[in-house]
Amino acid sequence: SWGLGLAGGIVALAGEPAAGPSLRDAMRFKLHYAQGVLEGITTENYPLVTTNALRLAQLARSTGWKARTTPEYERFTTDFLRHTEALRKAAQKGNADAAAVAYFQLTVSCVNCHRHLRGVETGRLELPPTGAGVAVAAR
Repeated sequence: SWGLGLAGGIVALAGEPAAGPSLRDAMRFKLHYAQGVLEGITTENYPLVTTNALRLAQLARSTGWKARTTPEYERFTTDFLRHTEALRKAAQKGNADAAAVAYFQLTVSCVNCHRHLRGVETGRLELPPTGAGVAVAAR
């Protein structure tokens, strides 16, 4: 089954930081690890967040991750790694809010990269300036 194949790949990936799975398998691992991060954030299980953030970073550094060798793709990978590090740091501090923001940013970076790989122009999410309040309508 897919789950058994994934579990076997996780062990192999953990033992071989420079090598890695195929691109297709790497994306499956990415999804699995990202789900682990989300589970860890929602349950405030910070060791689970840390473990999966480290696995995501290791995966992004593996040979199987390299879908392209363009500067744009390298930028997406650098952004992804920065977000995994932010996740790890937030988990280390036990900060669920910071972890949730880093997870959101990680997810956006994945969506933008996948759009790029499909040749779709990506837009930028415009956020308010730091310190600006955000109005939320009460229901």
